[in-house]
Amino acid sequence: MLIFRGGNWPEHRSWCAATVLATVAATAWYVAEGLRSGQWTWPSGSSAPGFAFGVVGGLIIVFEMLLWVRKKYRVVRIGRAMLWMKAHIWLGLLTLPLMVLHSGFRWWDVPLSGALMMLFLVVIASGIWGLVLQQILPTVMLEELPAETIRSQIDYILGQYLAEARRIVRITCGKEGDLIGPAVDGPAGGREDQSFLVIGAVRTTGRVQGKVLQTAQVTPVPNSEPLLTFFDKHIVPFLEAKQISGRSLASAKRADALFRDLKTSLDPRAHPVVDSLADLCDQRRQFARQARLHGWLHGWLLVHLPVSVAMFVLMIIHVFYALRYF
Repeated sequence: MLIFRGGNWPEHRSWCAATVLATVAATAWYVAEGLRSGQWTWPSGSSAPGFAFGVVGGLIIVFEMLLWVRKKYRVVRIGRAMLWMKAHIWLGLLTLPLMVLHSGFRWWDVPLSGALMMLFLVVIASGIWGLVLQQILPTVMLEELPAETIRSQIDYILGQYLAEARRIVRITCGKEGDLIGPAVDGPAGGREDQSFLVIGAVRTTGRVQGKVLQTAQVTPVPNSEPLLTFFDKHIVPFLEAKQISGRSLASAKRADALFRDLKTSLDPRAHPVVDSLADLCDQRRQFARQARLHGWLHGWLLVHLPVSVAMFVLMIIHVFYALRYF
C-alpha cells in the first residue's frame, strides 16, 4: 500500500496522528504510574497501565491476524479492503509501544516473555521492511521496466516470442521447410505466412504497460547462416533459461556488442531481424529484473506470515499463564 505517493498521505494522516497521540497518552500514563509512590518504580505488566496495554495490544494483534481471514474469504465483504490495510499498518505500529510498556522493559526476565517479545519484534521489523519496499519498488518497476507484464505469464509470453523468433530466423535463412506443425500453415494450408511480430514502442493501456507488437514482413536473405547459428547458440538458451545470470546475453552491454558483430556478417536486409531479436533479448532481461523485484516485493511475507502465526500461538500461551497466576 502506497502511503507517501499517489496522493495517499491525506488518507493516512489522521491514522498517523491517532497513533502518535495514543503512544504519547500511553507513555504519559505509564510514567505517571511509575511516579505515583513519589519514587520511580518500573510498572509491571500486572499494574493498571501494564494490564490495560496488554489487553489492548493483544486485541489489536487478534485484529491483525483477522486480515488473513479477510483476504482468504474475499466473498465475505466485511469493510473495505483499503480500510483494513490502513488499520493493519497503523494499529500494528501502535502495538510496538503498547507491548514494550506492557512488559515493563523486563521481558527478558521470563523465557516465555522473552521469546514472545523476540517474535513480536521480528514481526514488526519485517512488516516495516515490507511497507518500505512497497513504497519504493512499484515506482522502480514502472519507470525502469517498460516491458513489465503479469509475472505468472512471463514463461508463456517468452514461449510465444521464442516460437515467433525461431520462425522468422528460419524464414530469413531460407529454412522454411524446417518449420512443421499447425503454427506454420498458411490460411489455406499453402505458403508460409511471412509476416512476423516485432517488438515496438512502449504503450500504456489502462494500468497495463508493455511493448507493442507490430506486424512486419520478412523474406529469405542469402548467406544468413550466421544468423541461424547465433540464434541457436545464444538466443534460444537465453530465452529458455529460468535464470539468465551468466548467459552471454544477460549483460546489455555485451549483448549489444554481440549483435553488432552479428550484423557485420550479414546482408543489410537481415539487419531488421537482428534488431528485433535484440529487442526481444532486452525484454527478456527486463522480465528477469521484474521477477527479481517481484521477489523482493513479496519475499518479506515469507518471514512476516509464519513468524506472526508463531507469535500469535505463543501469545495465547502467555495469556493463559498470565491469567492463571494473575
